[in-house]
Amino acid sequence: GSGKSFAAKRELLNVFLTIPQDRIIVVDPMGEYAPLVRRLGGQVIEIAPDSPHHLNPMDVELNMAAGESPLSMKADFLLSLCELVVGGKEGLQPIEKTVIDRCVRLVYREQALGLETAKTPLLQDLYEELLKQPEPEAARIAAALELYVSGSLNVFNHRTNVELNNRLVCFDIKQLGKQLKKLGMLIVQDQ
Repeated sequence: GSGKSFAAKRELLNVFLTIPQDRIIVVDPMGEYAPLVRRLGGQVIEIAPDSPHHLNPMDVELNMAAGESPLSMKADFLLSLCELVVGGKEGLQPIEKTVIDRCVRLVYREQALGLETAKTPLLQDLYEELLKQPEPEAARIAAALELYVSGSLNVFNHRTNVELNNRLVCFDIKQLGKQLKKLGMLIVQDQ
């Protein structure tokens, strides 16, 4: 009620009008920026259970410039995602982190080797790889992921079907609901 959203919209408008080379990306958990973005000719991507727009949290760009390894960055992101999914006060235990890291490397193996047959994996692929592991911790993580893979909250178990080709993009995640909102924020920020 103190005008934070209004101030953010003013800043967005100022940058849009005065610095044409800047890209503006809005993560909109309340659905309040979409009308302004549409009015400015921007792209609104609604992420919701019934939306035709999908983001794959497993997307990775392996041919990035020098710096940190793209697979290491993706493994770190997927550890954060699994930590949100598994939950608990303590978060993931060291063995669970090790199992997730191993599975991430296995899931991206073909892609990292540059094989032509390689496809970008889905959460389903990580889930299936976890089920193959001998540790009971892997089964625990897989059981927690099942809701987001084949259960009623499988919003992020699809291939990405949106192109981010506009300089002004708004990710509207208002319709995700309480269970998916944190996960949605994390995935959109990674995207």
